[in-house]
Amino acid sequence: MSFPAPFLSPSSQPLDLGTGSRVGLSALVVAAHVAAGLTLWKQAPEHVEVGEPAPIVVSLIPTQSPSPTSVTPPREAPPEPVRPTPVTPPASPQRPTPPAPQPPTPQVATPVAATTPMLSSRNGADAAVAPLAAPTPAVTSTAATAAPAVVAAPAPPPPPAAPREFHISAVSYLVPPVLTYPRISRELGESGTVLLRVLVDEQGQPREIQVARSSGHPRLDQQAVQAMKAARFKPHIEGGVTRSMWVRTPQTFLLEDN
Repeated sequence: MSFPAPFLSPSSQPLDLGTGSRVGLSALVVAAHVAAGLTLWKQAPEHVEVGEPAPIVVSLIPTQSPSPTSVTPPREAPPEPVRPTPVTPPASPQRPTPPAPQPPTPQVATPVAATTPMLSSRNGADAAVAPLAAPTPAVTSTAATAAPAVVAAPAPPPPPAAPREFHISAVSYLVPPVLTYPRISRELGESGTVLLRVLVDEQGQPREIQVARSSGHPRLDQQAVQAMKAARFKPHIEGGVTRSMWVRTPQTFLLEDN
């Protein structure tokens, strides 16, 4: 693109310009050309590439009209009447009087009379109108259901007193013991005294025989115990009651001189 040359009148004469003026004029001309080119470039239309348009799918949805629903407005409850609050005067404090104790009265079962059903006629037939009343269970009295009183067990009797011990001098024989000398002891020359301790019961019979002191010969001790089993004592009476006792009695074996 070119610009027209500056219009010069025929009467104008060329001017004699210096070197500096020519350079400035040339720069001015170049600047004018650049400005004109930029202006034309900005005014030129832009080419925009447009792609293939996408298809638009439209579906028709049938509209359903909503069924009209009947809305019943809520009923307002009538306001409750305001009741006046009674004012109670304060009562003067009184000291409560304790009630007098009363003995419990037993409850007695009251017999219930059987009710007779009433009959009414329906179409010539008799029908029962009221059923029989159910019998009421009997009420047991308080005295009958009371727990039995606990009876204390009697105290056991005191144990009997231990038998007293006596010497044979304080006791009498009903049947004295009879000593028999063993033949072997006689031949061997055995002799001595056996001290026996005898438990005598209330009837005077020996129940237990102990050798308190031996004679030194077992045959003589055994013979003395056998003889004491057949003896009988006079019962011991103490306070008007016969009691058992222990008796200490010596039994002596002596060899006779030949």
